[in-house]
Amino acid sequence: MASNYFLIYAEGNIVCIIIFALLLFHNQRYNTRQEKELWFNRTVAAHILYFLSDIGWAGILGGKIPNLRPLVVFFNFSNYILLSLIAFAWFMYMAASEDMILSMTRKQRILWMLPMTISTVAIVTAYMIAPNFWISEQGELNSWYYPMMLAAPLFYILSSFVISMRNAARAESREIKKRYRLIGLYPLSVVFFGIVQTVLLDAPLFCFGCTIMMLHFYIQSMQAQISVDSLTRLNNRGQIERYLSQIKYRENMPIYAAMMDVDHFKKINDTFGHAEGDRALVLIAETLKQTVGKIGGAFIGRYGGDEFVLIVHSAEEGIMERAAEVLQSIATKKQEENKLLYNLNLSVGYDRLGAAPDTMENCLKRADEKLYENKRKKGTLRV
Repeated sequence: MASNYFLIYAEGNIVCIIIFALLLFHNQRYNTRQEKELWFNRTVAAHILYFLSDIGWAGILGGKIPNLRPLVVFFNFSNYILLSLIAFAWFMYMAASEDMILSMTRKQRILWMLPMTISTVAIVTAYMIAPNFWISEQGELNSWYYPMMLAAPLFYILSSFVISMRNAARAESREIKKRYRLIGLYPLSVVFFGIVQTVLLDAPLFCFGCTIMMLHFYIQSMQAQISVDSLTRLNNRGQIERYLSQIKYRENMPIYAAMMDVDHFKKINDTFGHAEGDRALVLIAETLKQTVGKIGGAFIGRYGGDEFVLIVHSAEEGIMERAAEVLQSIATKKQEENKLLYNLNLSVGYDRLGAAPDTMENCLKRADEKLYENKRKKGTLRV
């Protein structure tokens, strides 16, 4: 590696370090100390340390740092440890994001650490028994070093990918599917950049690839926080309003807006507490997702409190009546499955979008009026 190229390599890594440091600072300042945020921060910190170590190794290759055996051992061993930590921390972030970590026992957590622990012990033991096993007397890496270096990271990367893709296939929300896929694909993407850097180009593509993918993931995560309700994981009020503003009347494709809320929700909160009220809202959100799956797709969101919105594009005759029936049927089933001490009933009002000058905002208002008319007839209006 030429001396002048080392400067370019080091500058590239430093730029990536600055970007990751800004991400870490922002997330540390505004996070809520949830388990997944802690593991995300640890992943970012491990990237920063790896880039610093990689600059040291590039310095040896570029002749800026003496090619002494102790330094070669130090930088390659630190690269190995930090790469394993990046993969493990990302795996734990994935587990926390998908609530796996909440159900992990201490024994299970120790088992998940074993691949990293065993490979670290193996590479240290190999060096102590036979110092030339993975680094020659001349400070060159032997062929056995790379399989040993990549064994543990690849295990965590593949595990993250398989679990995330499985959960993406099971998810009913498009936003959640997208998030799972991003979590699973991020480590595979950086492996790709690492391979390209090693095989095809003598350039800092690994740090650039990590930075580009992490920025993309972080931006997507921020957008999800802006548009998704934190409790129910449905579209929030702002996203509903943005969606409504984009809808245009089409004569050959009827568009319906439905407003719905939970009957006697205040009584649930007053009698069983707000935690149980939140649980009821989560169950209703799950009910809506399953309903959308059965009627062939729709837009759903939490309008506020216990009010939800359903937007359906369908030419099927009686689609909204069927949707209301399916909705209540699933809600009743969830009530029985969860052995709730209250009825999980919903009131629904809906209307159809007309041609201009009608708007989706007016259509939703009419649906809201019909919702309260429905509640008056059922005797479930709040007093």
